[in-house]
Amino acid sequence: MNAVNNASVLSILSGIQPPDKGSVRRVGLACWPFGSKDFLDNASTFRQNASFLGRIYGVDATDIAKIAIDLSGIKLRKGLALRRYPVAERRQLALGLTLALQFDWYFINEQLPRVPAARVATIDGVIADRISRGGVVWATTDPEKVAGYCDAGLVLDHGGLTFYDTITEASEVYRSLVETRAGKRT
Repeated sequence: MNAVNNASVLSILSGIQPPDKGSVRRVGLACWPFGSKDFLDNASTFRQNASFLGRIYGVDATDIAKIAIDLSGIKLRKGLALRRYPVAERRQLALGLTLALQFDWYFINEQLPRVPAARVATIDGVIADRISRGGVVWATTDPEKVAGYCDAGLVLDHGGLTFYDTITEASEVYRSLVETRAGKRT
């Protein structure tokens, strides 16, 4: 991997992409990064995707589908392949399917996925519930965003990822790096 960025780190930590060298040891069930649609088969229907996820994760497909539909607010069209839905609706259905399952680890790049205003409170509540019962790796350039969600922190600098025991320490190191780089540019 030539360019290391937040998206690359999340893909490696979640198991979507293998590291160039070394290994990642995951304990528990890792979710794909929030906002990802790559876990879906767009040639299949929504219910076929829910059925597949149910088999993989050992959860009733009907329950997955019901939860995902309720969360997304999308009215399904019987027999319609996912690729035939508008992009925004596919994103909402993908988020609904993601939140219909409980994982041990969630991965968020910068911000939570956009959802329609009418669904924000519901989705935020479910995300908070899921994260409260699992862990979260939240990649952001704004440490204030993760306040209340994260206890420890990782700082990515020149391809190296360093672990810090507290989010405060990670934030201070990150701010120092940003200030140093800003000073070199002027």
